[in-house]
Amino acid sequence: MNQCIGIGGIFMNTYYKWIIVLVATLSQTAATFVTYGMGPIATFYQIEWNLSSLQTGFIVSAVNIGPIFSMILFGYLMDKKGKKQIIGWGSILLGFSALLLMLVNDYTVLLILLLVVGIWYGSAQTGGSTAIVKWFPDKHRGLAIGIRQTGIPIGGALASVILTYMYHHFSLSSVHLVQGLVAIAGGLLFLLIYQEPKNRVTVAATSVTLKEKLNAIKNNKNLYPIYIVGIVMMTLQMILVAHFMSYLHQEGGYSLTEAGQYLSLVLIGGMVGRVAIAWISDQFFAQKREHLLMMVMAGAVILTVILPLMLHVEILMLLFCFVLGFVALGWYSLFIACVTEQSNPNYVGLTVSAALTLNQLFIVIAPTLFGFMVTIFSSYQLAMDIVAIFVALGAVNLYRSIKR
Repeated sequence: MNQCIGIGGIFMNTYYKWIIVLVATLSQTAATFVTYGMGPIATFYQIEWNLSSLQTGFIVSAVNIGPIFSMILFGYLMDKKGKKQIIGWGSILLGFSALLLMLVNDYTVLLILLLVVGIWYGSAQTGGSTAIVKWFPDKHRGLAIGIRQTGIPIGGALASVILTYMYHHFSLSSVHLVQGLVAIAGGLLFLLIYQEPKNRVTVAATSVTLKEKLNAIKNNKNLYPIYIVGIVMMTLQMILVAHFMSYLHQEGGYSLTEAGQYLSLVLIGGMVGRVAIAWISDQFFAQKREHLLMMVMAGAVILTVILPLMLHVEILMLLFCFVLGFVALGWYSLFIACVTEQSNPNYVGLTVSAALTLNQLFIVIAPTLFGFMVTIFSSYQLAMDIVAIFVALGAVNLYRSIKR
């Protein structure tokens, strides 16, 4: 009898952590359903309120600005208090904030509330990966983070389909109702199922202040090259998401429908890449993930530069777009794994938060900056080549740091 209980306990300990991955993925999907859903919703507001393109763009920017103000604080609280309450209640409050959008009939109030929505999203953005890290101290860590990261594109894809259906068949208010209920359900699921690992590291000195922890992270020079990688790769990623359709339309002469289909291939490649690249890092680069990260960056640079050669070869474009997304969007899980492994074990949440906050700045800045470059140079490809140069410099800097 005792032997059966022992075997059952081992089984639960072995497989429960994969249940944690599933719960973290679903929670991330629910939270992203709200924030990525603001992309199509911005178009609905443009139609309903007769907004300009600039005003429409601010709707998406407001959500993305919010996490910049909250991720550091959420990371600090997670290191100190654990992940369960912060992520769970953060998602619930995100849902209630989305429900409040049903009452809004003023553009300025809309932007303020969207900023609040983005602030609560910072808990999911920061917490999901660090929650995974605690359950996967080494083996399968990259794969687990990669699976969890698929919640972001899945949430975005579900939002674009479901929210568009709700808007066309019901009303704009019904769109926010669905967003709010999904986020609240994701938070409740996390609160009910997630448990902190028994062997998790507890901060030894609870009296250490946030400022002192930030100074300790700032003095960790090993993280700097990885931070730079995050900045340049996130810039490339957001440019592809925001401008790839326009690039194909202007440079390749594709219709917007065709360009949208190729963009979907890029996104699918990114979703596969986030799992596959992380799995490869677990299997073959467990103690040297930065080497694989350099290879991924080199691939992104090469593919970006040779893009004009593929534009008019349909069969090659299908494969090319998938592979481009695989490296240019699939890098993210590997990046998170590298950050966590270079972090002080007591400050993992805060360190990941710092990295994500830097990335978030460029999520907001990159699409606009690229558009400005295209206007200045009157060429999408020249602007893309300049971005590729910065990615290459980031890879070289990472290589030099490894050699040192």
